[in-house]
Amino acid sequence: LALGSLTLFSVLIAFLAYRANVKKQEDDRVRERDRELTSQAKNSFQWAYEVLTDNGANIPPVADRLNWLTAARHLLRAKKLGEKVTHSTYKIIFDEIEEYWRHKFYVALSHEPLRRWTYFADDADPDWPENIEISSALVIVDFSNWKDDVEDPTNNVDRAKMIQQGVLNGQAGRGLKSYMQRFEEIR
Repeated sequence: LALGSLTLFSVLIAFLAYRANVKKQEDDRVRERDRELTSQAKNSFQWAYEVLTDNGANIPPVADRLNWLTAARHLLRAKKLGEKVTHSTYKIIFDEIEEYWRHKFYVALSHEPLRRWTYFADDADPDWPENIEISSALVIVDFSNWKDDVEDPTNNVDRAKMIQQGVLNGQAGRGLKSYMQRFEEIR
């Protein structure tokens, strides 16, 4: 009877070890896939920015139809890649990459010429005034804006705790302290 119990216990241990190994292999496959997806999404965001701004040389971007179309395509592909990321670590990494490029696009598009409809139009052809394809413009402008459904991590900052921990020391800290005092006076 003891030998039978020992055999059953050994089989159970072997089964649990096997399951743990299979789970580890699956997790490794997911992590590797998500690493590749995140890497390509990073490239797609970068390519979108580079084609729209001529490698950052043209800010604001030139009103070039092909550049806007190509940039929008890269952004849409990056979004599709991001939707396939499932591992929690790589979701955070993807979000970080996306936030970096969102800011770069926001800055590139925050210029006076883009506030006017004439930036997007073809003045030379009154019968067909479209220059920038509207769908591509919508994709790029949408990407450049902060999403309302995304929680801003700064909303969870415990200001009182940070101040108590001495964050207001040093040059910038003293300036920040004065700013905060002035802000309170104005409020």
